[in-house]
Amino acid sequence: MKKRILLTYMESGMGHITSIKSISDALRKANNPDIELIDSYIMQEDKNPTLIKFNNFIIHQTKQTNKIKGYGAFVFTILEILGKQKFMVGVHHTLFRRALNEALKAIDKHKPDVIVSTHYFMTLCAIEYKKRYNKDCIVITYNPDNNIHAWWDNRDGLFIVNNPQAYEEAIKRRHFNPNDVRQVYFTARDEIINSHQDKMKYREKYNIPKDKFCVTIADGAYASANAKSVCKELLKTSLPVTIIMLAGKNQEVYDYFKEQESSVNKNITLITSGFTPNAHELYCASDLFITKAGPNAILDSVFMNTPVLVDYYAHPIEKATTKLFVDKFKCGMAIYKPKKIRKKVEELIQNPKLLEPYVENCKKIDKHQNGAKDVAKYILEEIKKLDEKTA
Repeated sequence: MKKRILLTYMESGMGHITSIKSISDALRKANNPDIELIDSYIMQEDKNPTLIKFNNFIIHQTKQTNKIKGYGAFVFTILEILGKQKFMVGVHHTLFRRALNEALKAIDKHKPDVIVSTHYFMTLCAIEYKKRYNKDCIVITYNPDNNIHAWWDNRDGLFIVNNPQAYEEAIKRRHFNPNDVRQVYFTARDEIINSHQDKMKYREKYNIPKDKFCVTIADGAYASANAKSVCKELLKTSLPVTIIMLAGKNQEVYDYFKEQESSVNKNITLITSGFTPNAHELYCASDLFITKAGPNAILDSVFMNTPVLVDYYAHPIEKATTKLFVDKFKCGMAIYKPKKIRKKVEELIQNPKLLEPYVENCKKIDKHQNGAKDVAKYILEEIKKLDEKTA
């Protein structure tokens, strides 16, 4: 009988979704006839009002960490003080008990043998599902972040990370069972792997001037951090530049810049875009990607060989991403004041060769190495172990 693998998609930004998509892609490529893959937007697909309300709450909190400077750091600090994982489990058994119970019912409709998660809440649900519904259910978590925060549930299941620092943190600081922690390379979904790293090709596709320095600006899915202020500042330059403003799902920001496209100074080409699953193509078309330190947005840009400029980090997760990709891998720089960002961009417009070392460092992060293949391998190994145990 085929083993049913439930791949859980949950929005809190888009990084958790792109990560689970990469794992789904890798499992499909494995062509294993003994598994059935179920891709599920578990919080939305049944239109359950309790689950939608809770997911909207999570999205709202994500937006708040971007809008209110220090809010994210405050929340994470409080969780560290109050008891970390045990506190989070307790909160979801009391304050969020209804959302947890409804999520378990939604999961049980699929009768999974394996639950794969890239979000803390889905991992908690998977562990609870195993306790309450199916003691043989396999729990697999891939953490798309570059550190291990206090929300991750360490009670059960395989926990997979993407860098050595996170591996050490999982064991030494977050007290995961060392036998249950694995490290893989960064994951890449098929859209990234199959994309050509050809700047001029994408400029032609999106009607972007080929002879101008090009900057893309974004703040994740919600464009609620520094993107608007940075874009407004760059519009003051007298140098020739193309500015792609990725407003994501933020209609207000989209409308604000869309209205200005025809009235900007003649030296500037302003292109405004809403949310697009092909944002990586715009990163590739650009010489520089200016963004908050969202782990997956930065990774996608680096995979496309475009250096990053981090203009904001909301909390310890994004601080860890800045340390990893800017300080360690040197795939870009971090500047947090819009005026200083404009001056740096103007310097790069006048001397684009300054970006070459960053481009070369981006090329060292190989999308074809794709850690999703190893995540898929670990999932299949766990299924094999269970079959041998229950034979």
